[in-house]
Amino acid sequence: MIQARTRILSLLTALVILTCSLVSCGTSSDTAPMGFKEISDPEVTYHLYVPDEWITDVSTGMTSAYYDGRDPSNISMTAFELDGTVTSVADYWALYEADFKAIFPDMEYVDAVECTLDDVAAMQYIYTATMSDIQYKFMQVIALRQGQVYIFTYTATAEKYDTHIEDVIAILDYFSFKK
Repeated sequence: MIQARTRILSLLTALVILTCSLVSCGTSSDTAPMGFKEISDPEVTYHLYVPDEWITDVSTGMTSAYYDGRDPSNISMTAFELDGTVTSVADYWALYEADFKAIFPDMEYVDAVECTLDDVAAMQYIYTATMSDIQYKFMQVIALRQGQVYIFTYTATAEKYDTHIEDVIAILDYFSFKK
């Protein structure tokens, strides 16, 4: 009788542990990391989180946030379908680089390196350019996934760029594509 109760209790304990583990799997990617909030719309194909103190900006028509009113350093994420002629990030950049240089005639590359965005091959372009007599520094991370191009952009004045780079690295680290 005692052995039967022990077996039943052990079985119930095992079921509770199994149920808890199954329920907790799959919810972690949908939950904002501690100190961060999700700013991506439920309709998009990714999760984008920013530090709690950053301000969500819905006025741009894309997923974006900025640091504060006195320091408008900002990030944005946009995604759109490719037309089939672009099959790599290099193709995308070759198509649009001239447009960037037309907008920013003084555009200067700081760095261009291969990276990943949630384990998807990507390129990171860092460059400087002047707008309205103010020197800005940009970081763009571009990835292609399932027929779409994803473009993450960090923009700050040249002197504020390094101030928020740790936040930006964390934002990129916490970025994930929806499964």
